[in-house]
Amino acid sequence: MTLFSIFKKADTLYFPGCKTYFKYKDNFELYKKIFSKIGIKIIEPKGITCCGLPALELGYEQKARKLARENFELLKKNNVKKIITNCPACHKMFTQNYSEILPDWDIEVKNMWELILDKLERKPRLIKKKAYEIITFQDACYLGRYCGIYEAPRRILELIGYGIKEMYDSKENSVCAGSCGGLIMINSELADKIARQKLLQAKRTKVKKMIVTSLNSYDLLKKNAEETGIEVLELSEILAKALGIKVKEHEVTEGTEPRVTEGAEPLAEEEQIIIDIKSNKKIKEGLKEDYGGI
Repeated sequence: MTLFSIFKKADTLYFPGCKTYFKYKDNFELYKKIFSKIGIKIIEPKGITCCGLPALELGYEQKARKLARENFELLKKNNVKKIITNCPACHKMFTQNYSEILPDWDIEVKNMWELILDKLERKPRLIKKKAYEIITFQDACYLGRYCGIYEAPRRILELIGYGIKEMYDSKENSVCAGSCGGLIMINSELADKIARQKLLQAKRTKVKKMIVTSLNSYDLLKKNAEETGIEVLELSEILAKALGIKVKEHEVTEGTEPRVTEGAEPLAEEEQIIIDIKSNKKIKEGLKEDYGGI
């Protein structure tokens, strides 16, 4: 069985990222419907391999290189010329790290947010229902600080009717939400604390909703948003509604995300982290919950 289901007129692979594909399947389906609605032709993934960024950031460089090479070979085998992804972490890995890891990397990485913005600006009639609401916006570290993408997501929100009230620290000065750099895996308590600080910053804007572009941030912020009065939403949810696409409640699939290292030594004796890509389990002393994020 091949990795991808190829459509004849498309040469752009939609790479959703592990969090989207394995945990937030509803958002995965929403993005596909959004692409179809606005006229972005994609090659749909039949299966998924991690981009390798979590392994790279946790110090497993050899595993990251192996994943990158495997991905590249699969892409070439299936005649993929371009990649589009809704995952800021994957976008960063493909645009900045793959060219360093793979000397022969020649796949074009499209900016999904710019593509969506261009489609909506060219065909405003695609927007069926405007929001007319004031929200705040969280700049994902990988999308903003690493890739310099700040304006396109904001312009999309403005086009579909949202007014944006910026947090005190935004854009280049935005504070991390706690989901980057593998922090959730090695110090989940600190990640939660950072997320709560971000939610407190949002609360100070006096708005009721925070829009995010990263499902990693979404996962962490939503978990910590109870009793804050802040509703955390991911871009696909509000964009789909604006385009007239039905949005249902999340059906989260737990514990099915791929692992990023295999047969590696623990990070540290006191942490005892072992991630196994085949058994799909994570073992950590004192931590029983399943691995929560890529």
